[in-house]
Amino acid sequence: MLISLILAWIAVILTIMTALRYIARISGNKKLNAFFHKVHIPFGTLLIIVGGIHGILAGNPASATLTNFQTASVLFTFNWGTACFVLALILWFTYLLRKKIKRKWMTAHRIATVVMIVFLVLHIYDVGIQLPKRLFGSSQHAAAVTQSSRVSDNSEQTSGQAEIISSDTSANIVAFSGAQLKDGIYQGTADGYKGTITVSVTVKNGQVIAIDVVSKSDTDRYFDEAKSLLNKIIGQQSLQVDAVSGATFSSAGLINAVYRALQNAVVSGTLQVNNIKLSEVH
Repeated sequence: MLISLILAWIAVILTIMTALRYIARISGNKKLNAFFHKVHIPFGTLLIIVGGIHGILAGNPASATLTNFQTASVLFTFNWGTACFVLALILWFTYLLRKKIKRKWMTAHRIATVVMIVFLVLHIYDVGIQLPKRLFGSSQHAAAVTQSSRVSDNSEQTSGQAEIISSDTSANIVAFSGAQLKDGIYQGTADGYKGTITVSVTVKNGQVIAIDVVSKSDTDRYFDEAKSLLNKIIGQQSLQVDAVSGATFSSAGLINAVYRALQNAVVSGTLQVNNIKLSEVH
């Protein structure tokens, strides 16, 4: 969603501007210090507002508008962006309670700032560096994308099955990972590390807006790491995403399950998906 992406970059800039307050203070430059001292609180307040709105809009397809977006599809799930927002609130409360905390408030404030910056870097690394296409004409991603190919019919028959739960009969013109999808809720199954993984995929206006895990047998620790792929699939509207390092089998199971779920949703075109090399064992 364009608005969410723009707000994300505004939040990054505001984070940098608020963090520069400490650097300006120790720089010895009085004018620089006075400027950042003056804008520190307004920028911090604006950061919370912008970050909160971004969190509410995040996770919606790029084509979503203010009239059909899904509220807080990512904000209330565990992710580095949510952690950044929580840290921003902690920073605000340490400032409000500075008279009660006294001298310790500045130490707590600075520690929270450092942690938030670390979480922000992890968040950007997790979702990739994305630029608004309407403004820059292109989109970049930090993580390297492996060469993609189409999964053959034979692999579909041996690795899993797909079941349609409900769908509309009308076709949509918006492409998802190289194919046009019809609206509905679809279920797909594929092999994970310790057994089968089943997901339920919701398609609205031709794009995937939700992916829910119905069942799985994999170890929670690794499977939870692999689940970060689901946000990427929704955010990028593509199955051409990389496996999570250390959770390759679970990653492949999730991607293949979504792929097989959407086979019954394809109106035209062919779904393109990464063939993940299962070389990492967890």
